[in-house]
Amino acid sequence: MAADLALADTVAAGGPPGLRGYRWSPPALTLGRFQSATDVDLDACARWGVEVVPRPTGGRALLHGGDLTYAVALPPPAGAAGTVDATYRWIAGGLVAGLALLGVEAAVACGIGPGSAVCLVTQQGADLRVGDRKVCGSAQVRRRGVVLQHGSILLERLDFDETDLVAGGGDRERLRRSTVTLGELGAPTDPRVVFAALVQGFREALDVDFRLR
Repeated sequence: MAADLALADTVAAGGPPGLRGYRWSPPALTLGRFQSATDVDLDACARWGVEVVPRPTGGRALLHGGDLTYAVALPPPAGAAGTVDATYRWIAGGLVAGLALLGVEAAVACGIGPGSAVCLVTQQGADLRVGDRKVCGSAQVRRRGVVLQHGSILLERLDFDETDLVAGGGDRERLRRSTVTLGELGAPTDPRVVFAALVQGFREALDVDFRLR
């Protein structure tokens, strides 16, 4: 996460738009910028060997380890195209195009689901779905005139999930019903293959020459 903030600062200082893709080892639970740490069961995280990491972007608790995390930093478009909602839709176009190269037909989420301490249970305008199941969660922050957007593309499931780590537990079946992994869709799960598709999708749909980090 510190490297993502540094990426945004580099862009703010005049550097080219940047795009990163990475995995997490050991697994980590990231908390959204405005989320309280009281949402987390720290003892459970210790038992599972999960680090708890604050996230500079918004959203709710998200488990990393079976996903590919991306971070994109770039100046927003001018005028109405640069609003928060419009920028989410613009970046989503790159994600949708990248996933299509993997044979996954994704769409922008429809804003459903009650509030929860767990990110993947709900769908917001920054997220992507296949059918009615979430495959990618994303969140944004504006920093020194630059948009930094994080996202998590679900590759495969771990032996545990967010419901094992948040305070008070959660509805595991609801989480499973509301999410889908690339593996479950029969798509490639090699993170290098997935990231290469994202890079191509971003470049084609956004017409931006990204520097890869």
